[in-house]
Amino acid sequence: TKDEIASALKGEGDSPLAAISNAAKADEYWMYSRFFGIGLVRLMDIVGVEQDMSVAYDCMEEWVGTCMGKPFYTACSDSDLYFKQKGKLDMMETMMKEIEIREKKRMADRLEEKAEMALKKAEKDVQMAEQIALEAEKEKQKA
Repeated sequence: TKDEIASALKGEGDSPLAAISNAAKADEYWMYSRFFGIGLVRLMDIVGVEQDMSVAYDCMEEWVGTCMGKPFYTACSDSDLYFKQKGKLDMMETMMKEIEIREKKRMADRLEEKAEMALKKAEKDVQMAEQIALEAEKEKQKA
């Protein structure tokens, strides 16, 4: 849960996350990286924290700032950037699906038009055959 991760980031317990947190706290030259931040966002996703920018901001502030005792501004801005980019990607995916659906509709309309034209041609051919048969019969009657 969110609280278990918070306690591990405080260095409590013997989990791998607690070991990472203790190592980061012990190293005065430890620097936050985006990869670390994305890992925390992934942990949020795994434990069921709502994947929303404002919720993630608060969670990052708690985990990096309060639990680890490190500056959290970069982590929070990176999580904001992540969710903004994710939102844009989701919008693009939706737009691409809409375009794909529109193209499929156009293709279906074109196929429908071709089928209608083929039906009309078949009807004309039948009428033409009937006309030719009538004319041939008229000529037989004349002869």
